[in-house]
Amino acid sequence: MVIFLLVLALLTGSLYYASSATGAQPQSVSVAQTQTETPVYCVYQYQFLVVKVQVSPGSTQAGASLDVVFRVEYIDGSPAKLDPEQASFLLLGSDYSHVYQKIPVTPTGTPGEYQTSLALASNIPTGTYKVYCVHCTLTDGSGNFAPNSDISSDETTITTDDSAFTVGPATATTTSTTAPPPAEFLSTSLLVGLGILALIIIIIAALLLRRPKKKTA
Repeated sequence: MVIFLLVLALLTGSLYYASSATGAQPQSVSVAQTQTETPVYCVYQYQFLVVKVQVSPGSTQAGASLDVVFRVEYIDGSPAKLDPEQASFLLLGSDYSHVYQKIPVTPTGTPGEYQTSLALASNIPTGTYKVYCVHCTLTDGSGNFAPNSDISSDETTITTDDSAFTVGPATATTTSTTAPPPAEFLSTSLLVGLGILALIIIIIAALLLRRPKKKTA
């Protein structure tokens, strides 16, 4: 037993001496953590883009309709054809937003270009807004979806389009009605007219009576 304790003491002492002689220190392992935003791209075999987003009118009121025209093209510039013909739009302002989902669209006649109308809410606040084509909501029916992010006129390749508009205060409409003339005015006018007619008849009769009679032979 005594020999075992002596061996244990010598082993412990040798380990402590080796650690002190080499200056070894316990090591700590730190794992660096980073946060990255990975963009979620649409599924496609052949990519197509939204190259134009145009709205009109540029100034409107709550409860009115907003016309939207947009164009889709493949990466090589050839026009894309939507199937089904529908799209989703984001209306975004400083303190208001609304998503129009799966709105039917119709071709304008220009290849790759479509149009539709969005009904603005009656309680939409006044201010400036922008219309976006919503991420990955367009498809050509061949497994290709677009766009890769919400697209407004700020992100399109056509520089002349504009998807911004303003909502102003509602204009009060007034209707004017013409009140019928009072009965008293009608009776007075009628009496005056009858009096003038009677005077004309009297004058004509007087002239007829004053005509000279033909002399008889």
